[in-house]
Amino acid sequence: MADIFEQVTAICQKPKEAANWLMVEGMRLLKEHEMEMENMTFSAENLAKLIVLVDNGTINRTVAKEVFEQIFLNDIDPERYVEEKGLKVVSDEGALKSAIEAILAANPQSVEDYRNGKEKAMGFLVGQTMRSMKGKADPGAVNRILKELLG
Repeated sequence: MADIFEQVTAICQKPKEAANWLMVEGMRLLKEHEMEMENMTFSAENLAKLIVLVDNGTINRTVAKEVFEQIFLNDIDPERYVEEKGLKVVSDEGALKSAIEAILAANPQSVEDYRNGKEKAMGFLVGQTMRSMKGKADPGAVNRILKELLG
C-alpha cells in the first residue's frame, strides 16, 4: 500500500487525498471483498486520475466512491468511466434552475416553511434537488440558486 501511495502522490501531488482514498475506501473494500493488500491490482495512475477529477470538481465525492470501487475491482480508467456513465457534476445554470423550479413547485409547504424561518426546509429542498439530479448537481450552485429563487 505504501508503494501505491508513493506512486499516486508522485503523479498528482495530493498526499492527503491519496492517503484518504487508500486508508478509508481501500481498506473498506479489502475487508468487504475479503482480500489481502497484496491482491490490490489497480494502477496508481487510475487513482491519481480519480483524485484529480474530484479536485477539479468534475465529479463529487459520492460519485468518486462508485468510481473508486470500479478502479479497485477492475482497474478501469476513471476518466473514460465517468464519461461513458454520464457521471460528471451538472453545473449548467439553466438545467439546475429548471430542476429547482420543479422541486419548488412540487413542495409548496417546504417553500412556505423556509420563508417562515425554518432552515431545515432548505436542507430538504437541496436534498430533493440532488435526488432529482441523481446526485450529480453541483451542491454549491444548488444552494445559491435555491436562495435566489426563494428570495
